[in-house]
Amino acid sequence: MKNLVFLLFFYTFSQLHSQVGIGTNTPKATIEITGQPNVSSTADGVIAPRITRSQLIAKTAYSSDQVGAIVYVSDLSGTINAVTNNVTQVGYYYFNGSSWNSMNSGLSNFTIGDIKTGIQTTDHNGWIKLNGRAKNTLTSSQQSQATALGIGTNLPDATNSFLVQNGTTLGSVSGSNSKTIAQNNLPNVTLYGRIGVSDGSITWVSAGNIKSMKEANSNWTVDNPDRYTNTSSIVEVQLNGGVTQQSLDTTPKSLSVNTFIFLGN
Repeated sequence: MKNLVFLLFFYTFSQLHSQVGIGTNTPKATIEITGQPNVSSTADGVIAPRITRSQLIAKTAYSSDQVGAIVYVSDLSGTINAVTNNVTQVGYYYFNGSSWNSMNSGLSNFTIGDIKTGIQTTDHNGWIKLNGRAKNTLTSSQQSQATALGIGTNLPDATNSFLVQNGTTLGSVSGSNSKTIAQNNLPNVTLYGRIGVSDGSITWVSAGNIKSMKEANSNWTVDNPDRYTNTSSIVEVQLNGGVTQQSLDTTPKSLSVNTFIFLGN
C-alpha cells in the first residue's frame, strides 16, 4: 500500500512539473536526486540494472528506442556476440542502438584486437603482451576473444618485430632482420690495376711456392704476346678475401618497447 501511494504521488508530481526532484524541491534538471552525504548510515547513489553478460547476450528487446540505456554487467559469463563484442570486463555499459559500449575508465575507446606499444612490462587493463606464450594461459574470456581474432595455440611473438600491413596472415610474424647479398647485389664496376717495378719483374707467393713473372720487353703497359716469361698463372683474389660470407644486420636503431593486444579481461 505504501508503494502504491508513493507511485501515485510521484506520478501526480511529475504531471505538474517538467522537472522532478528526489530529495530536493528545486530540481535543476529533468530529474535531480539529492543524497545525504553527511549521513554516514545512508548509502547514496543510483543503482543501474545489474545483469550478467550471458543474460545481456540473450536479450533481444533492445533497438533504437533504447539508445542511451545503461546497465551494470556483474560478470563475464557467456560467449560474446556482435551486440556484446565490447563487453570485456565487469562494469557499466551503455547501448548506442546497435551494441553495448563500455563506460569504464580507460576502456571505452578500445576495441578487441587493437594493438599498442608501451613501456609496461606485463599485461594490464585488458592489454595482453605479445610474447609468444600459450593462449591457454589467458582468462577464458581472453581466449575466446583471441580465437575469434584467428590467433592459434600461441600468441604472436613481437620480439624484434615491427608492425606492418604486408598482406600476410593477421597476427603472424614473418621476415628477417638480416640479409645476405649475392654477387649481383654488388656495384657494377670494373677494377683496374697496374704492376710497375724497376726491372720489369715481380715475385709473389702462391700456395707456399715462390713464383716470379717478368714482362719480356720490361714494359707492362704494352700488350705484347710475350708479356709473361713465367708460365704460372696469377692467383685470383676473392673480393671479400675468401672468408665465410656473413649476413648483414638490417635492424635499424630503435626504442625498446613491448607490444600489446587488447583482449579485455
